[in-house]
Amino acid sequence: MDYDGRLKGFQAHGIGLEIAPYFNPTLKRPDFNVHYTDYIGNDEIAAKAAENPTAGGREIPKIDYIWEPGVPLKLCAPAAMMYDYALASHVMEHVPNPIGWLNEILETMRVGAQLRLVLPDKRRNNDYFRSETTFAQVVAYWLDRPPVPTPHQVCDFLSASLDDRLRNGFDEKGIPKNLVRTYTDAEAVDFAEFVYNERQYIDVHCTVWSPSHFEAVMRRVAELGILNADINIVSETPLEFVVDLTKRGEPTRLPSQKRDEWSARCTAEPLRKSLATILRFPLAKRGAKIFTKRLKLL
Repeated sequence: MDYDGRLKGFQAHGIGLEIAPYFNPTLKRPDFNVHYTDYIGNDEIAAKAAENPTAGGREIPKIDYIWEPGVPLKLCAPAAMMYDYALASHVMEHVPNPIGWLNEILETMRVGAQLRLVLPDKRRNNDYFRSETTFAQVVAYWLDRPPVPTPHQVCDFLSASLDDRLRNGFDEKGIPKNLVRTYTDAEAVDFAEFVYNERQYIDVHCTVWSPSHFEAVMRRVAELGILNADINIVSETPLEFVVDLTKRGEPTRLPSQKRDEWSARCTAEPLRKSLATILRFPLAKRGAKIFTKRLKLL
């Protein structure tokens, strides 16, 4: 989807926020009055981009502030800032606690503001054989608040995903032309055990979506007041879809303050040390944006 498609009908008036733009923001300055935030600083972003062949010749935008791991976005943004719009492109699927992450962004936005998400459609990417994320799973993540992808999320991604180079390798019926896995079952279990023991970040798709399924799950969450926003699918292509969350107010139901033992052991310090852990997908070897941006982990 081109940038015009990603911005179709987007109410980007006033001051906005783009999360993890890396070297290729969707909301480009000076066309938009926008802040950029990421989970690493400008020097590290520039170093990563210098090693990325797809970033060649591009001007790397400067982020305005760092969204520190484990720190609410509201405490990282400028004091009293309330954004009029926000956007995150191909970020949320990497976040282990998507509802918590969405609520932190919405907390910095005024009532009526739009949060636009661009998400990969599992029907035409390496998640093709994975089951879509359920209502029960996102609620469990909201309760557990895992700060890094869980052993289950890591094992599910590695044991069932296709080689990402096949993202365009589908026939006219939407069936993959070649069935090639990047990881064996043994490797998937090894990585899951590593995450369990070391509490370190492994970059995977933590959640799996198609447009209609995303809308159905998130509306159920919103009906309970866990997420206080209207959900609207804006557009879709074979590879990705665009959805708007329009803020109605603050959540009326909050997670318990008690956290499970595994999550409590996953402190911010091991997370910082593990940010360089990148899986050996061909996409990562090509230095694509999706595997070099750093993600907010709750």
